[in-house]
Amino acid sequence: MAYERGEGSYAHVAALFDLNHRTLERWVARWRVSYSVEPRPRGGGWQSPIDVAVLRVLAGEVPDATVAEMCAEYNRRAPRAQRTSPAAFHRALVREGFVHKKNGRGRVRSTGRMWWPSARRS
Repeated sequence: MAYERGEGSYAHVAALFDLNHRTLERWVARWRVSYSVEPRPRGGGWQSPIDVAVLRVLAGEVPDATVAEMCAEYNRRAPRAQRTSPAAFHRALVREGFVHKKNGRGRVRSTGRMWWPSARRS
C-alpha cells in the first residue's frame, strides 16, 4: 500500500487515488490486521417468509387471479408467521419467474396525465 510505503499522508495518498481519506484510513486499518484489503463477504440479509411451494401451487390453481387475490388466498393457507402483504407476494412471484396481472379490471380504455397531489394545490 502506498501509505504504508511512506508515499505521503492519508490526505495526499487519498487524493492521488481519488479516494476519501476516511476510506483510505479504513483500508489501512484492515491491512494492518489481516494483511489484505479484499472485500468482506456479504452479510446474510433478510429471508422472505413466503413458502415458495405454496406460492407455486396457488399459481397453478388460480392462474387468472390478481396479485391481491392470490395473496389473500396465500394468507388463508399459510401459518401466521408466513403471512405477507401483496407487495411482498408480488416480489416473490417475480423472483420465481411468474407473469401476473396488475388488476382485475381488464384493459384500460383511456390514459391521461397523472397529477401528483402537490401539483393540484396551486
